[in-house]
Amino acid sequence: MGKMMEEKRTETLLKQERFSLGEMEHAVQHELEEVCDAPDFEASQMLEAAFHVSRTDILLGREVSPGEKERERLRSLLQGRKERRPLQYLLGKWEFYGREFYVGEGVLIPRPDTEILAEEVLKGLSGMKKPRVLELCGGSGCLAATIALERPDAEVWCVEKSEDAYRYLEKNNASLGAKVHTVLGDALDTGCVKGSFDCILSNPPYLTAQDMAELEPELSYEPVMALYGEKDGLYFYRELSRLWPERLKNGGLFAYEIGMGQEGKIVPFLEGAGLTGICQTRDYSGIIRVLTAWKK
Repeated sequence: MGKMMEEKRTETLLKQERFSLGEMEHAVQHELEEVCDAPDFEASQMLEAAFHVSRTDILLGREVSPGEKERERLRSLLQGRKERRPLQYLLGKWEFYGREFYVGEGVLIPRPDTEILAEEVLKGLSGMKKPRVLELCGGSGCLAATIALERPDAEVWCVEKSEDAYRYLEKNNASLGAKVHTVLGDALDTGCVKGSFDCILSNPPYLTAQDMAELEPELSYEPVMALYGEKDGLYFYRELSRLWPERLKNGGLFAYEIGMGQEGKIVPFLEGAGLTGICQTRDYSGIIRVLTAWKK
C-alpha cells in the first residue's frame, strides 16, 4: 500500500502545473527504496537530468513548472530503474575523473574503482617526457581519454574489440578532444598496433563463471564481453601478460585493474614476464584493485 501511495504521490506532483523539487525528490526517493541502495542519490540524479536543474535547486526546494517532455523524461527514468536498468545507461552519461563520458548498452560503465588505475598510471608517467601509452580493452575510453587529457604531451593509443563499445570510445574521444589514437581490434593480437610503449595498461574482463551466474540485475545489462574472464576470471591476465611485456620499453610501466582477491594469481603472471617492482594498490573499499610492475 505504501509503495502504491508513493507512486501516486509522484504522479500527482507531475500533473500539477508547478511543484517543489524537494517534494518531488522525496516522492521519487520512496519509489526507489526497494530498487537501489542509494535512493537519495539516484533521485537527485534523475531530477537533475529530467528537469535540467542543479543539486542546489533541489536542496533549496525550488519550485519548477517543467514542460511535458521533461515530465515524461522523469517517468521514463523511474520506469527504467524499476526494471533494474542501470541508472548510467538511462542517463546516457556518467562521470569519470571529473569528466562526463557517454555510456549506453554495449559498453562497460566507468566505475570509481577504475580511477585508481588512472591515478597509478599517471603517477608512473610523472617522470617520463612525451610517453607513449597503450590501453588494451578500452571500452568507453574513460582511461585512455583521462590519461591523454591529464598528460597532453603523451601519445595515447586505445584498442577495443567490440564495435558497440568502439562507437562510444570514438564519441567520447571526440567530445572531450582527447586526441587518443583509437583502434578497432583484438587486444590479443599484438599486430593491431605498431612500436613499443612506455606504459601498457588494461582493465580487462575478470568475472568468473560463478560471478556471472550471480550477477545483480543491473549488471546483466552490461556486455558479457566486457565482464567475463572465462571460468576462473584470469584468461585475459594470462594472455596479456604473455603477449605484451615485450612491447614495453625498458623502464616502462605495466598496469592492471583486477578483481577482488585475484592478486595472488596474477602477480606470478607479471613475474613470469620478467617484470619487477610489483606494487599492489587498494581501492576506496580497501580491496587490492590495481597491480603495477616495471620492465628493467
